[in-house]
Amino acid sequence: MIIERYLFRELAGTLFAVTAVLFLIFVSSWFARLLGQVAAGSVQADVIFLLLGLKSVDALMILLPLAFYLAVLLAFGRLYKDSEMTAMLACGVSLTRVTKLVFWVGSGFALVVALVSLYFGPWARAERFQLQDQMSATAGLETVAAGQFRELGDGDVVFYAERLSQDGRSMENVFIQGVRKGNLNLVVAERGRQISDAGGRYLLLENGYRYEGIPGQADFRIIQFVRHKVLLQEPEAVLQVDETAAIPTWTLWQSGKRHEVAELQWRISMPVSAVLLALLAVFLSRTNPRQGRYAKFFLGILVYVIYSNLLGVAKTWVERGKVEPWLGMWWVHLMLLLVVLALMVQHAGGLRLLLRRAQPWPGAAA
Repeated sequence: MIIERYLFRELAGTLFAVTAVLFLIFVSSWFARLLGQVAAGSVQADVIFLLLGLKSVDALMILLPLAFYLAVLLAFGRLYKDSEMTAMLACGVSLTRVTKLVFWVGSGFALVVALVSLYFGPWARAERFQLQDQMSATAGLETVAAGQFRELGDGDVVFYAERLSQDGRSMENVFIQGVRKGNLNLVVAERGRQISDAGGRYLLLENGYRYEGIPGQADFRIIQFVRHKVLLQEPEAVLQVDETAAIPTWTLWQSGKRHEVAELQWRISMPVSAVLLALLAVFLSRTNPRQGRYAKFFLGILVYVIYSNLLGVAKTWVERGKVEPWLGMWWVHLMLLLVVLALMVQHAGGLRLLLRRAQPWPGAAA
């Protein structure tokens, strides 16, 4: 049990460090992307951390299996570099015993990955899609800053307000320009404020002019108004239930549609890959002290890239009907399992040869 506790502490410490680094890299990159969207006006600044949190929960489904795989590679790579694994094997600690430890730790870790993949991940995606729909429904004047020109909608409307109230609903010296059916529509007003009624949200303008016509021609129509109400066009806030990634796992389990079957197998593949990759890392990390701790690290990264890409290809094949659902993505896991078994047999053969060479020659003691 002493050996198991020592290996577990080594693995747990490395896993914590690798997970923290990967998570920090992801959060930093996604935060920078959200800041860019806030600057462009497509995301409201007050929900940026909520979006970041929901996206982070979703990303854990991919990050956790990768983190555990890298942790096993690095932890056992250090043990081989410092000759600790060699000493353990020489003292009778078999590789099978070490592999069993990694398997049981990986199985427990896979339960955490399964919880994220099957429940928390889809929930976070559904919440994020709903929040994005709500922002699309309210996007427009909420993103306007005083003294700045802002494109609204699909970029066919330009809006400007010299001054805004703190809640952004009242404004002064308003300028609106848009094109409708080839005609230029330009509105200027002294004041404006947002109002709501049964028909939707409107912008009520006061004391201004409206200019309509075709650029380059003289037949402009000029309308002076005391009050003019402009409908703020906006889509309804509806949860994107057609997004397969946000469908609850239980619903996918009862479905027979190919794209939903592929999504279900993808979610199940995450905890399965956590165990298989960890077992693979036990044998990939085998090095001699002169090779260094990171000798097999880049090879391990290459194997992971190939494996994850094959999973993506298999998912696409299931969605397009090129592979039957019963085969689905399981053939990729089977290939990795065969590689693990082959490395296990190869390592066992090399260990027996090493022990045989270490035995004294008959009669040498005499």
